[in-house]
Amino acid sequence: MLDPSRADSPLRTVTRADGNSKEIRVQDGHLFVCFGCCCGRTEKGFPPLPLEEFKTQWKARGIRRRFHLTISGCLGPCPLANVVLILFRNRSLWLHSINCAEDVSRIFRYIEEMLRAEQYLDPPPELECRRFERYIE
Repeated sequence: MLDPSRADSPLRTVTRADGNSKEIRVQDGHLFVCFGCCCGRTEKGFPPLPLEEFKTQWKARGIRRRFHLTISGCLGPCPLANVVLILFRNRSLWLHSINCAEDVSRIFRYIEEMLRAEQYLDPPPELECRRFERYIE
């Protein structure tokens, strides 16, 4: 479990184009879960996506104010199916074949480990084998 004193990320004031200033939470990271044209679409022959598990664990783990979750439309690499993108402190990690609740637990344990360390960490072996590069370096 995370240190309760680090349950929140800092607030920053941003002035919008209309001149109004608003406070936003500056977070450690963001998890995007693809639920687009292929991911989780069993009717198209792809494996099921544990979508509700992502939502449940994100809320239950108490990281909502430090790490955001977005269920997105298509992220792009459709042949890999059930793709997620983890952004953590300006680093990105793409994972494929996230097909079951245990995969989701592995992702959230990894995220919590980075939050505790307050830095990007290489993924553990059980996620490293699902890693792929999406962009030219």
